[in-house]
Amino acid sequence: MCGSLSKRPKGFTLVEAMIGMALLAVIIGVVGESIRMAVRAHRRGEAHRLSQQLGRELLNKIAHEMATSISVGLLPNGGELVSGVVYPDYALALNTPFPGNLYRRERVVKNLPGGGTTNVDRVYNRLILTVPGKRSAQFKDSLSDYVFLEFVVPPQVANNDLPQNRLFRRAYRFQADPLSTLIPGLQLQGDYEVVNGAHFAVDPADPLSNPQMLEGALTPAQKLERCLLVELPHLQDEVQFSVEHDTAKVTRTSPLPRDPAYEPALFTVTVRVSIDKQENNKFLGSQLISQQVTIKSGF
Repeated sequence: MCGSLSKRPKGFTLVEAMIGMALLAVIIGVVGESIRMAVRAHRRGEAHRLSQQLGRELLNKIAHEMATSISVGLLPNGGELVSGVVYPDYALALNTPFPGNLYRRERVVKNLPGGGTTNVDRVYNRLILTVPGKRSAQFKDSLSDYVFLEFVVPPQVANNDLPQNRLFRRAYRFQADPLSTLIPGLQLQGDYEVVNGAHFAVDPADPLSNPQMLEGALTPAQKLERCLLVELPHLQDEVQFSVEHDTAKVTRTSPLPRDPAYEPALFTVTVRVSIDKQENNKFLGSQLISQQVTIKSGF
């Protein structure tokens, strides 16, 4: 009679358990990385979609307001405002009121397709227009008044050269001044000397605290509702824009020689919206959109 065979004990050996745990760790790692990649891809897609949507909305708002600007023919300090765009167009001295990299103003030379060059004035994160006032009991202005309209990205509190994640639209009366200037058909009183940074002061901690604003009498909540165009989801998100004026002649819309109502000025507005900043200082979503705007002279 043969001897009984020894039976293998039930369960896993230590080596088998260690191999199984290693395989399980690999599987969990692969699954986890796949989930992380999927989440990141979803975040990237959402950031791209949102940046594209907000960029287009902001560009349309700025371009629409520019198209409604009205020129002021004669300024008490001797200048002329042909297009209704005060900043960057009014004077080279306007470099002074808004110092720093965030609001830099520059003149560049642009090569024309047919040869030759033209000057291009470009300003960043700040645009000032003259527009007709809106009839309003709240602000006691009328359609015969001019007001300043400003689009501005406030600087960060900790660094004046970096933008906040918000873009504001602020309105101002012309400064009170006893000097009266005759504009054809209108008798206006106001100080058109806009080379005055204090008039357009912006407090990074409270961009709506400027007492010169038409919105100055409103409550903080009303100011925010009236003036805030966009606030991006994260504090580290960035909204920026630039406006450049090409001094090259654009196509006239009237055959009449020297018809002042049809001396168009050509502008290019560019908006950048950057969302979801990463540790490498790159954004998951960033959109850069440009649009040309033609403004006719109003005098």
